[in-house]
Amino acid sequence: MISFEDMLAQWGEDGLLYIPVDLLERIRFDPATLSPKAAIPGEVPLLLDAYIDGDIKLFGVLEVQVGADEPLGLIALGRVPDDEAMYYCLNGDSGQVLLLTADEPAGLELVNSTLAHFVEFLFRVDRLIRADQGKTTRAVPAGRLHAELAELDPAAFEDPESWWSIAFAQLEGRL
Repeated sequence: MISFEDMLAQWGEDGLLYIPVDLLERIRFDPATLSPKAAIPGEVPLLLDAYIDGDIKLFGVLEVQVGADEPLGLIALGRVPDDEAMYYCLNGDSGQVLLLTADEPAGLELVNSTLAHFVEFLFRVDRLIRADQGKTTRAVPAGRLHAELAELDPAAFEDPESWWSIAFAQLEGRL
């Protein structure tokens, strides 16, 4: 797993955002599953834009009703760049990172099992993208990274239509 120092080296102090302490005090899951210092990158090209403001605000708590279950308390972590209706959220009960589709009908999809895994995935895919020299050389390192990340967080790839499954299909040239 990455360390806080790794995060600083890749994104810099100005490139990191921290989940506010008052929100961390309200979580019900194991705090050990958070990223180092509960930090997330502010931006990862193609993957994450945490600089959101509007109806959904960064680290805002959203009450989302899914079926007849109790409402979920989700903490907004950012959105998918170029898609203003898809938001990454941290489930305050389970610690999972979910993708909330704010269009009607609203939907939720598992992205990662924990915030630590989400930030690890972002870190390693960002590093892959930074080293990318084009489609002709991308498939092999992307396939290797896919295998490593699938071992780290198998739930992120269980559904062949999941966020990470589709992202890696594109990186590996299968889409």
